[in-house]
Amino acid sequence: MAAALPLARPAPAPAPRPRRIRFALVFAVVIAALSLLPYLLAYLWTPPGHHFAGFFFIADDATTYLAKMRQGADGSWLWNDPYTSEPHGGVFLFGFYLLLGHLAGLLHLPLIAAYHLAGISGAVALVLAAERLCRRLLPPQRANLGLVLIVLGSGAGFLAQAAGNPAILGSRVEALDLHLPELSGWYSILAIPHFAWATALIITALLGLLDIMEAPGWRPLALTAMSLIALTAIHPQMIPVLAVIWIAYRALLLIWGQRPSWRMLAVEAAAFTATLPLLAYNAWILFRDPTIAEWAHQWRHQAPGPVSLAVSLGLPLVLAAVGISVAWRRRDQGLALMLVWPPLVTALLYLPNVANIQRRLVDALFVPIGILAAVGLTSLTARLRHARARRLQVILVTVCCLSSAIVLAIALRFASGAFPEAYINDDAWQAMQWLSSHHGASDRALSAPAAGQLLPAWAGVPVYVGHYSETLDYFQKINNVGAVLRPDEPDSALQNFLAANRLTLLYWGPDEVATGFHPDDHASFHLVYRHGAVAIYRVIGS
Repeated sequence: MAAALPLARPAPAPAPRPRRIRFALVFAVVIAALSLLPYLLAYLWTPPGHHFAGFFFIADDATTYLAKMRQGADGSWLWNDPYTSEPHGGVFLFGFYLLLGHLAGLLHLPLIAAYHLAGISGAVALVLAAERLCRRLLPPQRANLGLVLIVLGSGAGFLAQAAGNPAILGSRVEALDLHLPELSGWYSILAIPHFAWATALIITALLGLLDIMEAPGWRPLALTAMSLIALTAIHPQMIPVLAVIWIAYRALLLIWGQRPSWRMLAVEAAAFTATLPLLAYNAWILFRDPTIAEWAHQWRHQAPGPVSLAVSLGLPLVLAAVGISVAWRRRDQGLALMLVWPPLVTALLYLPNVANIQRRLVDALFVPIGILAAVGLTSLTARLRHARARRLQVILVTVCCLSSAIVLAIALRFASGAFPEAYINDDAWQAMQWLSSHHGASDRALSAPAAGQLLPAWAGVPVYVGHYSETLDYFQKINNVGAVLRPDEPDSALQNFLAANRLTLLYWGPDEVATGFHPDDHASFHLVYRHGAVAIYRVIGS
């Protein structure tokens, strides 16, 4: 009898492969942490007797955003300009910061903490949205390179600044990459929260439109429409820009032989149509509300000089030009959207604009430049041996990111306490904290412009003059303050000025003392607070 065969043992199950952490998640965490680092250091390294104001870049505008958040925290969904004395009603503008204020109030967060949390979350949203777009449009081996160039790619304007901003073709070359956050992903993240969020929404909307192209349906339509509506509440000017880019993209695909269905076009149009009510409202208040119309008239957002723009986009722009050539030659339908974007925005920048906001049209321009630069860079190094190609890519990517490193260094320099304008001295801080809980709804303060910049944000008190753009007739009002705060000003003229401008408080700090005026010598004022070098007076009868 044959011997029984031994039972076969089951093969051991293969060991589970460790899950790879997505590069984008690690990159997003690193970018968010780096963007927060200078602010944390600034709080830690605050000089004695001072308080960090919370901002480095574009601090005057950032302070007004805090004032808008305060209005949201107080329950308002309408913005009233606290930096001007003209009577006006509330309008739905700056919805992003009104919403942040509501969330801060709901969660009992300090406004400045909510502001920085918005910046951190915006950084993560931008990186993850950009990664999705890169993985959709680029081969897997190029996606991470495209993501790095989108977020960290920047120009060479710093070379022009080091050379003393020489004149080329009749205009001075400016280092816009060090002064204009919208030009790079990293600067947008580090400077102002809504810049990062606007870019994330632009990318999300475009991804949604691409999803609609593949399979028109309610889900991609709803997500795309919501993204576009949210973008309208932040940067409404970008909706027409995206519409023009999308139409040009569709036209290019048609030239290349791709004919869309009418249903597909209707669903795409419906996503943009969802923004029309809010766009119409914005246009109506811009031209029909007298206060908003006068405020808009003061905007100075003209297009930068072409040479300055080209230099400040730097090597990524050169590589992107190579990428455009490659995509055009290959008729790459995946990259066609990126291909039409930079030329169209460049054209829009230098066309007349009824709202005078040409510079605001460069939002997210670094997205197509970064993706196309990745295509151009890999194309240029494709014929090199692998090791040499990798070394060259590392060198060129490093050069592409130099300006972003300089922007971080500037922020760290601010954090070191080298610039006193980033801080509020303790006397002013204590005065504003007191005023925050001791003012009425109808109060309005008279002060010098520097204090006027801070009072709406940190004390919640509207002012006569404070912000170069949101104070109507800013420079004339500065002259008016200088004319009325004189030692020899008659009481009758002073009282008329205070009453005409509905002023109920006088903030009195070192800048105001320098005028030579003495509030204690005038019967119009009653002292209600004093701490160190700062006093607050209430106007008699208010």
